[in-house]
Amino acid sequence: MTIPVDEILEDLEVSRADPGPGFLERLFLRFNERVPFETASKIRRHAQVANPVDKPRLPEIFWRERLESGAGGTCFARVAAFDALLRGLGFVTRLALGRVRSDFDHAALFVFTADTEWLCDAGFPLPALLPARLARVETPLGGLEVTRTARGLRVDFDGGVPDGPRHLEVFDAPLAEGEFEARWRETFRADSKFLSEVVLHRILANRRTVFARGSLRIDDLHSRLRIPLESPRSGALEAAFGVEASFLDEAFALAGDPDPESGNASVEAFLESPVPSESAFSAIATPEGYTALHAGFARVTTASVGPGAFSVRLVPEGGGGEPPPLEETVRIDDAAKTVAVSREGRDSSWIAEEREGVPWLVRRTILEGPRLDLLRNDSLRGRLAGILALDLLAWTRRLAAGSRP
Repeated sequence: MTIPVDEILEDLEVSRADPGPGFLERLFLRFNERVPFETASKIRRHAQVANPVDKPRLPEIFWRERLESGAGGTCFARVAAFDALLRGLGFVTRLALGRVRSDFDHAALFVFTADTEWLCDAGFPLPALLPARLARVETPLGGLEVTRTARGLRVDFDGGVPDGPRHLEVFDAPLAEGEFEARWRETFRADSKFLSEVVLHRILANRRTVFARGSLRIDDLHSRLRIPLESPRSGALEAAFGVEASFLDEAFALAGDPDPESGNASVEAFLESPVPSESAFSAIATPEGYTALHAGFARVTTASVGPGAFSVRLVPEGGGGEPPPLEETVRIDDAAKTVAVSREGRDSSWIAEEREGVPWLVRRTILEGPRLDLLRNDSLRGRLAGILALDLLAWTRRLAAGSRP
């Protein structure tokens, strides 16, 4: 097996260097920035190759399609391809299996430099290179806690925007001959999520960009922007991820290309809750609780308009003269633990939710239309997220006040 190492380095925009931790980190970060985690290549491969033995996209196939079409790959393919690149550059590596949702559904890589062993998880992918020992590493997308288990290493995600699994495990056990490939072939199950829909994912500096089910999502440390994309979407995705539109169109033709749930964009801010989600919701899900949210910011009067709903009149505090009042309709959804607000035709919500046992406070606002301009206007996106973050601080202040004797 040979791969064009120099062409790959040129594609990654990384210069050759001697094997070492600094060079390894540059390669890892550039691989995650430039090479998307995407399911289109797996969907195409599954349809094109009948023999299960031949379905895995081995490194020479992976890198050829990368250089020709801008493709990337999913977990096992990414790990095998990055392993081949590192070996071609003189690094000492060891393939490993692990667990995200079930044993052996994940692959990663251990890399040795001088006297240090590194966990190089290009399969998930993780946003940072991690020492293969007890450690905490801060990243622009949240903290990563590395601990020891009976089987290897566990990585827990601390903070950041909650999305999907909040931890994974990588096993220490050496792999038997052919075991990696055998587990790889098992991922081509008919019920695999990676074969049922086109998903793209890329980590770039302080953000994570994801496409799924018709929408483009941008996550940073505390907020999420969701942009619905009109069909055909492949051109916009080529601009966002670098994968050729024709390559994506083939995958969409096989797996489908559902429209987004809404044609309107949204911005969300997230904060881990200091109390259980039910308690957080109960603290604001009444006229009295909702009024207390605005203490110090506005004078509030409320009136019932029906079961689980009330009207709100807010007069902002401070400033010269009497500012015009703001009129809202608030609806309480106990099942979804959501306080939905409609103000002058604009909708927003306060949501208390739980993900993998962790309670979160979520503040969401719905924007009018797809708002593609926000993909280019980071300043405006940041201001919108900042306003929502202030609302979350008011919510935590309310929770703190409620806990006092």
